[in-house]
Amino acid sequence: MGERWVLDLSGKRIHLSVDGGCGGTTLGLHSAVDEIQGEGRVLWASPNMPNATRFSQLFTSLNIVEASRFHAMNLIGNMERCVDAIVEAEQNLPSVGLIVLDDWCEPTGRIPSRNIKAVIDLKERIDESTTLLLISKAGTDVSSNDAGVRPRSETILKDSGFEIWTLEETEHKSKILNQNGEELVGKIDDSGFIF
Repeated sequence: MGERWVLDLSGKRIHLSVDGGCGGTTLGLHSAVDEIQGEGRVLWASPNMPNATRFSQLFTSLNIVEASRFHAMNLIGNMERCVDAIVEAEQNLPSVGLIVLDDWCEPTGRIPSRNIKAVIDLKERIDESTTLLLISKAGTDVSSNDAGVRPRSETILKDSGFEIWTLEETEHKSKILNQNGEELVGKIDDSGFIF
């Protein structure tokens, strides 16, 4: 068995742009487990709960008390109201260290400006020590032969203080996480991402 990835997310604002189906939600859950094991609390907002099998595989290392520090919220409807609910939860729950918005926008096309405005507002309203991780599907560039991941709304999010990370899968099923030019290569097993 390989060594589990350890990612420094502390207080960062990250937009993770992923090739569809290559493990974006798994990376979010991996990070959630790390936060909980570090005595923190996680707010997870998504239109759908993560795959139950993957969720249980990653959370098997947590006891019942630790697992209770994972709070799932439904991310549907008016994005501004969802942001208000997330901010209220972050302010009222102790030790929130990570907020994950998984599939926070439509999987294809331009990200609506109201969604971008809402996540920028969220970034501004949460505690500066709380990590904010946005996970969305990457765009496609039909005018280019370059097969790399194309983060949507990269410029405006970067200009607003977000780091832009990408996750893609190679033809050999390895996963490549690009964190501001630094690449981690690994694979997924039951515990998450490993070297």
